[in-house]
This record gives sequence, structure tokens and C-alpha cells, in this order.
Amino acid sequence: LAMAASDGKITAVVLGASGSVGQAVCRALASLKPYGHIISINRSRKLGWMENLSIKATQVVLSREDFQDLKKIRQVTAKVCQDHGATHAFSSLGIGTKTGSITKEQHRAVDVETNRAFALGCSDSKLVKSMVFLSSVSADPNANENGSGTAGGSRYLRVKGESEEAVKAAGIRNCRIIRPAMIKGSQNTPCILECMEPCCWYACCLFACLPSKFHSIDVNELGVAMGIAGIEEAAQSPGNLNIEYDEIIDILSLRSKYAATD
Repeated sequence: LAMAASDGKITAVVLGASGSVGQAVCRALASLKPYGHIISINRSRKLGWMENLSIKATQVVLSREDFQDLKKIRQVTAKVCQDHGATHAFSSLGIGTKTGSITKEQHRAVDVETNRAFALGCSDSKLVKSMVFLSSVSADPNANENGSGTAGGSRYLRVKGESEEAVKAAGIRNCRIIRPAMIKGSQNTPCILECMEPCCWYACCLFACLPSKFHSIDVNELGVAMGIAGIEEAAQSPGNLNIEYDEIIDILSLRSKYAATD
């Protein structure tokens, strides 16, 4: 087994790099000095922008058929981690749009089961000690599964909660569950919602104070926070931990501590 990167830096394995948050995470890892190697597990194609990252990047491409095979994902993930000495894992994989128009089984197949297979593969490697997982504010595995599947609906929050439980049960020492509300700059956040946000804030202030956990976060800031959470939070608070808006802002205050120097 390759137990560690030869330069002493962290090797991280990433699932979901083709999405907006996944791309932001990879770019953030490249900007943080503890990281030296990123491995992405992709469905069907390589990502051109990864070739221009400032640190080593390896892309493992699975066919569409293999990506639907949970045993294959688990096996490939374990092997990749062992071959490259990956000790940290990140997943932002999830169905980002039109979740209200699919069945709960289709939603679970990606958000819950694919992430479960990835987490189990990381655990099987015996090397991965920290996983950072993108979920959603108010995720709840006990929410009504027969409600709305759109973002914020009860079925949506149920599936997100189930995905959290699946990842935490995989056996990885430290799991950091990132729970943002609206992600500004994400390809899955409609522009109209971003434009309406100031108006919504004004209305909320007139009637009640909106809890801070519902504050929006920029996609690139979220990527940086996830990168730092994989190292800082795992060291300070071992075990499973939910990270919402206030904690994300606290983590971002540590950016200068980990920023790579040219």
C-alpha cells in the first residue's frame, strides 16, 4: 500500500467533481498548502479544467454502466485510495436539479446509494481517516418521504438525511457533513433565486429574523470551507460533525493559515 504522499502532503479522493461544488472543492484543494494530490472518480469522461490545476491531479474514469454498479464504485474507490495513499475524501455528488420530477427511488439511487458505495470504498481502503460530505440545511432522515422532492421539500430533506446517515455509517473515523442553504454561483441554483435574495431578506427582516443557517454561501467559499474542514475540523473535533453556515464562516476565517504560497 502507498501509505502517504512522497512529499508529505495530503492526497484526497473526490466524488462529484463535474458539478459546481465539486469543481470548487478541487480548485480549493489546489489552493491549500496541505494538499498535494487530487484524485477524482468521474462518470464517463475526463474534466479538462482539472489538467490546469496547480497540483497533481489524477482522473479515474468509469463508464456509465460501471458508475451505476455500486460494487464497482466501492471496489474502484478502495483501490484508488490504496494505490495513491489517499487519506481524505470529499463528495459533493447528488442530483442537483429537477429532483421534484423523479421518483424517490431514483433520487436515493444517486444521493444515498452511490455516496454509500463511495464511503464504504474509502473505509475499505483502511487509509481514509476524514470525509467531507455535501448535504443540505435541515436534512432529516425522518422527514416525510411522500412530500415534495424539490429542494427544501420533505422528501428532498429525507433523502439528504438518509445520505448523511449512509456516509456516517461507513466506518470512516471523521465525517464532516456540510449543510449549506442556497449556494450562490452553483449551476443548480436558478439565477432568479439569487436575484430575489435581497428582496427575500428584506421581507424576512420585517416579519422575523431568519436563522443564520439559512444564509446563502458562495460556491467558491463553500469549496474552500470544505477543503479546510477536512483537516482543521478533523483535528479539533474527531468524530461526526454537522457544519452549517456559522461554522462555515468560522472555518473560512482560517484560510490564511492554510493558503498555498507561490
